[in-house]
Amino acid sequence: MSTVVIAGLGGLGCPAALALAEGGVERLVLVDDDRVDLSNLARQVLYTTEDVGRPKIEVAAERLRAVAPGIDLELVSGRVTAETVDGLLDGADLILDATDDPAARFVINDAALAHRLPAVLGGIHRYEGLVLGLGPGFGPCFRCLFEDVPAADEVATCAQAGVLGPIAGIVGHLQARRALGLLAGDYARHTGFITTVDGLRGRIREVPLPEATGCPACGGLAQRLDIRADHCPITYVRTKLALEALAPGAVLDVVMRRGDPARNVPRSLAEDGHDVLCQGVLANDDYRVVVRRVP
Repeated sequence: MSTVVIAGLGGLGCPAALALAEGGVERLVLVDDDRVDLSNLARQVLYTTEDVGRPKIEVAAERLRAVAPGIDLELVSGRVTAETVDGLLDGADLILDATDDPAARFVINDAALAHRLPAVLGGIHRYEGLVLGLGPGFGPCFRCLFEDVPAADEVATCAQAGVLGPIAGIVGHLQARRALGLLAGDYARHTGFITTVDGLRGRIREVPLPEATGCPACGGLAQRLDIRADHCPITYVRTKLALEALAPGAVLDVVMRRGDPARNVPRSLAEDGHDVLCQGVLANDDYRVVVRRVP
């Protein structure tokens, strides 16, 4: 039974929870301490005017049971904090960040890495959004993009800055899709990049995350290697040489050319004693391997 913790039942959490329930996730832990407000209904699709004033987790549970009658729901009235996050992750398979709180996003990022759990982070601001999937035990992560929690006066909340309602729906759906991929073990296709949504220009882009070897949370990647043009024996040799040039414990991210021979490379690296963290076919049929050097 897959268990997903959803932190926040607002503009992101509502569509994400719906998509996960409809996508077959057997158990959801819904975490929120807020009540339905009339001003939020344009982007919080689980609620109606009749629900104003009621706890969000209670209304959300009713709507989710209506679309997925067999789903197991746990309702937690509260917020994700440094004090509560470990208890929330106990027994979980993934945590999905749908908060409107940058500090909570850093807490979720760090705790997921510490517990070696996958996570999906998300955020929206006015006409823009972002989605980031984390794999357990390897970077890059949210701190590779933003090193530390911003000051309170540096970042505006959705209530302060405003947000285009459909952007929340798009980002929440993308988060759920990323979560389902990670739950299926497809880390190669769902980590290593950030998805950005530009509502003004109508663009959704996937941007590789930076190599941040000094990241205090994940350590980042030591190197990326693109060897899609080489034949299999040279592919393995180049990967092996690049890996051995790194310090012990460093992580190498490799994208190899299309075709079945690429699958032999991670097997050979594992036989050499290195730790293959993830491997799999990408959307364009290239093959991605993330490997940590073992002394």
